[in-house]
Amino acid sequence: MLAGPSAKQASRRLFRGLVQAVSLGLFLWLLFRAASPAGTALPPDIFLRLDPLAATATILAGREWMAALWPALALLGLTLLVGRLFCGWLCPLGATLDAVSALIDDRQAGRNRRPPGPPGGLGQVKYLILIAILAAALAGVNLAYWAAPIPLATRFYGLLLHPLALLGGHETLNLSRPVLDSLDWPGLSYLSLAPRRFASMYFLAGFFGFLFWLERVRPRFWCRFLCPAGALLGLFSRFPLWRRRVSACVQCEKCAQACPAIHSQGHQAQPAECLTCQTCADLCPVRGTTFSLFRGEKEDSAPRFGNLLRFTDRRTMAQGEALGRRAFLAAGLGGLGLAGLGRSGLASLLGPDERTIWSEDCLRPPGALPEADFLARCLRCGLCMRVCPTNGLQPAWLAAGPEGVFSPVLRPRRGPCEPDCNLCGRLCPTRAITPLTLNEKHWAKIGGAVVHNNRCLAWAEDKSCVVCQEVCPYGAIELVQAPGALAPVPRVVAAKCFGCGYCELHCPVRVSAITVQPLNALRLAPGSSYIQAGLAAGLDLDPRKAFEPPSAGLEDGLPPGFTE
Repeated sequence: MLAGPSAKQASRRLFRGLVQAVSLGLFLWLLFRAASPAGTALPPDIFLRLDPLAATATILAGREWMAALWPALALLGLTLLVGRLFCGWLCPLGATLDAVSALIDDRQAGRNRRPPGPPGGLGQVKYLILIAILAAALAGVNLAYWAAPIPLATRFYGLLLHPLALLGGHETLNLSRPVLDSLDWPGLSYLSLAPRRFASMYFLAGFFGFLFWLERVRPRFWCRFLCPAGALLGLFSRFPLWRRRVSACVQCEKCAQACPAIHSQGHQAQPAECLTCQTCADLCPVRGTTFSLFRGEKEDSAPRFGNLLRFTDRRTMAQGEALGRRAFLAAGLGGLGLAGLGRSGLASLLGPDERTIWSEDCLRPPGALPEADFLARCLRCGLCMRVCPTNGLQPAWLAAGPEGVFSPVLRPRRGPCEPDCNLCGRLCPTRAITPLTLNEKHWAKIGGAVVHNNRCLAWAEDKSCVVCQEVCPYGAIELVQAPGALAPVPRVVAAKCFGCGYCELHCPVRVSAITVQPLNALRLAPGSSYIQAGLAAGLDLDPRKAFEPPSAGLEDGLPPGFTE
């Protein structure tokens, strides 16, 4: 007699949901507390350092072991024991997709939504994407940021949902301020939320809108068919110690219809595709499916999937049982081709050619490694942009070449680089931005200011304007009397200019008459001293000197005419 759902099955579903909620909640808490990391026990970037694809591609592309990425390697070791537990229980992107799937009205979407399995050849797409990314990484180009799940989730919540939430709160406060004033609640009346804006919001909205639409087609479509990190974990979970066991089967095929990891003509599962969600155990009418430690029992004789990387013919691949030789080679050559296109393009910043075209808009954060090393390490996760207090760090489009898409660049007209902030380097999970002390960061020159005489009020219109000189925290702008000019005009002292962008931000001209460009920027390898390099280059970049009162003409430390 068939049994219905038991209390144990219900509690198991509830427990998995709670674990996913806690994992996603911890991820969000660390992300939104990243601006003040001193108050958190866990590193704010711990989830990013758990991503196996991001870690593997970064190490291969950078051709250097990175100790900060050890959590990802530990996860791969854990996968050998418990399979793809991370995908089914802990991944923030997977939890987000499950939450979206739960919100879909099955009565309306049922005609378009297919059961998740079996997928046929579609299940091999993620392995092809993985091969292409690893091939490009071997060529020195890191493409993992397009598909690594944790950087994707970080961009989604940090660069899309968080700004939208701030904008909604800002507008709500503005609309409710008259009511708050009438109620005499000054604490709420003067509360304000500064909106944040990022250049990639439309792209992120479209990309994740497409992923959420795929949930209407098949649950966890991204995780099961497209995610290369899941493919990498699948390669490590082909023979886990903790796996699915079937003690009784009535050939109802409910489990096979609900899960692409289970063969359509039997109950044997493919461990590399199993997310350990235990849905099959909940659906089993005779409660014959369990998850437990492997004890060396004799395997069932039900049909099994073939070796995922076994070279086979096209027919076998169409059945989803193996990866074809041609597909394997095509994916590898495709990855190498993408890497070659990135390095050989006219806008590429990776080549050693001294005539490389460098965009005036490519201002990297202070402490950024030399460009090739920086792009090989940068995950484009957006964490540095999320914590930038001025909202000046923005995702690049083509300012850094096609291989630099989504990498951080400073947009001074949006926000300058605050002299007393070093959060971007402290929180970078791959150390693409070197963590620097504030004293060292002051010498990490990112560019130089350039005055455009044809737009400057003092130069072009003989109007007295001292804004750029007043706001410069490094004292790098001085006013001089130029021949024929009626008003003093600004001149940039290159040795004192850090490139922070305060002058560009506050310039009253609509199209700023002074802009920051990556002139003589210091981009040093890890372990180098920016102070020593700056002194050797003849720089004088201490911002504290700009606020020191002049000593000449003072009496007892006070200006002339003042007494105690």
